[in-house]
This record gives sequence, structure tokens and C-alpha cells, in this order.
Amino acid sequence: MEASMSGNQAPESVNVQVIRESFGRVVYSHKTHEKAREMASARAVAVKWVNIALTTLTSASILSTVITDQKVLLYVSSGLAGLALAFTIFQLSFDPAKEAERHRSAANELWYVREKYVHLLSDIATDPTSVDVVRRRDELMEELKSIYKLAPDTTSRAYRRAQKALQIHEDMTFTNEEINRFLPDSLRVD
Repeated sequence: MEASMSGNQAPESVNVQVIRESFGRVVYSHKTHEKAREMASARAVAVKWVNIALTTLTSASILSTVITDQKVLLYVSSGLAGLALAFTIFQLSFDPAKEAERHRSAANELWYVREKYVHLLSDIATDPTSVDVVRRRDELMEELKSIYKLAPDTTSRAYRRAQKALQIHEDMTFTNEEINRFLPDSLRVD
């Protein structure tokens, strides 16, 4: 926490700082799970194409062996069939499509909590006396605990991609002009 915890800060100010830091961590976790989902989805597509290629090559070589009656093609067919079998067995040890779905689910849940943090900070800024800050903060922490307990692990590569998306590509940031395009005239801000 950047702010000092000296006695000259109001407890509300410290709570807001803690909530803001938690919000930042949720933003990063959400984006990291989105990037992990993208990576797992790409792996799932690659695995499908490798499987299709191996099956096609195996079938073609077997068909060629039958048509030409060449013993060399029989060995090639056997090798390709063995490779296809080994790849199929290897696939049983992981399921990138299922992993992608688990990351999507975690990201969706984190998105919802992220939005709750935004609304809590907005409520505090608007009327701090009307908000039970400590209770709502603790509820959000419990909700996060449940999400993180079930969420799949992410990788440092997914985190770096999330960091790049948030810091360089400015995901999660909008100009007034961008937001105004989505709103009716009566809700637009200059």
C-alpha cells in the first residue's frame, strides 16, 4: 500500500485506498484470465488441426498402400498411425478447450466483482455516509476468495499479455467521446 498508515489519515481514506488496490488486482486477474482463455483456445484449435492432419496423412498413406501395394508405404502408414495414436494418448492428459472454458468462467465472475468494486467506489465518492464500506469490502473479499479457490491457475505469460493489454493498449480505459457514442444524447458528457 503506497499511503502511509500514520495516524493522520481518516479510516475512510485508508479503506478507500485498500478498496482501490483490491480493484486493481481484480482488473489484472480478470484480464489475465481473459488472456489465458485466448491462449488455451488457440492451443485447442492447434490440437484439432494437428489431429486432422495426422488422421488425413494416416488415411492417405493406408489408401496409397492398398492402391499401389508398395511395402514402403506400409511402413510409412504404420509410423503415421503410431504417431496419431501417441498424439491421441497425449491429448488425453490435457484438454485446452476445457481449460479455456474454465478461464472464461473465472473471467466472467471476476468481471462482475470488478464492476461491484467500481460501484462501491462510486457510492463512497458520492455519499460516503450512506455506504457500509467495511461490510461491502469484506463481502467482496469473500466473493473473490470463492472465485479464486475454483479458478484455474494462470501463467506468467498470460499475466504479461494482460499487463501489455492494460498498460500499453489501454484496455479498460475509454475517452468521453467513446462512451458518448454508446449513450443517448441526454446522457452524453462534453
